[in-house]
Amino acid sequence: MITFIKMEFLKLKRSKIFLLSILMAALPSILMFIATFAFDETQSFDALFSTVNMYMSALFAILLFSIIISYLFGREYNEHTLKTMLTVPISRGKFLISKYVMFLIWILILTVVTSLSTLAFGFAAGLTGFTLQLFINSFAELLFANILLFLTFSPFVFISLFITNMVPAMVGGASLTLVSLLVNGQSWAPYVPWACPYLLSSGEIADYGVSLIIPYSMILATFVIGLAISYIYFTKKDVPL
Repeated sequence: MITFIKMEFLKLKRSKIFLLSILMAALPSILMFIATFAFDETQSFDALFSTVNMYMSALFAILLFSIIISYLFGREYNEHTLKTMLTVPISRGKFLISKYVMFLIWILILTVVTSLSTLAFGFAAGLTGFTLQLFINSFAELLFANILLFLTFSPFVFISLFITNMVPAMVGGASLTLVSLLVNGQSWAPYVPWACPYLLSSGEIADYGVSLIIPYSMILATFVIGLAISYIYFTKKDVPL
């Protein structure tokens, strides 16, 4: 499995989509940097970190993660390399898990990029109120939200295996982004798995008056169902020549 993960990193070195994901991870902080000059109000690092985390975990990450999922799992079919990869003495289950692990590592990298870019643009904009504890708390909040989002994207693995084209994943990601935007502030937001991560990480879930068991159960159920159907499909499906 470690060998497969190393191979994925070698593929990313020659892939433009990794660079594009890095740029997209930094996009919220870039937009907020521009916004600081569009308003007369003086913003603080606290407000900057909170706003960037909200945009990233509630909007940008949903679309970005769907594209990454489609790339990681669908490229083996599109580039006709899967039949070669499966000749290595490793089970299909371990191969699938290694893809999940690579997806998680990619998310961790993007989380670091978002936090560091926010920090850099905050200093460039001359914002005040920075403390190391504030940065650590903001990074932990974003990381927690992204890991929860990681769990909710297991159904997209099945979609990427079933329809190897990236278009369905992008359409699905865009649709979920709109759903997350529309349910924000609605009473039933805690019941939407892709809206829960931001609410839980930011603490806004307390405003909805629901038990924490509900959103966590929704996220866990989504992960288990997606993992199960993707595993069953991948292990039973014949690889096309």
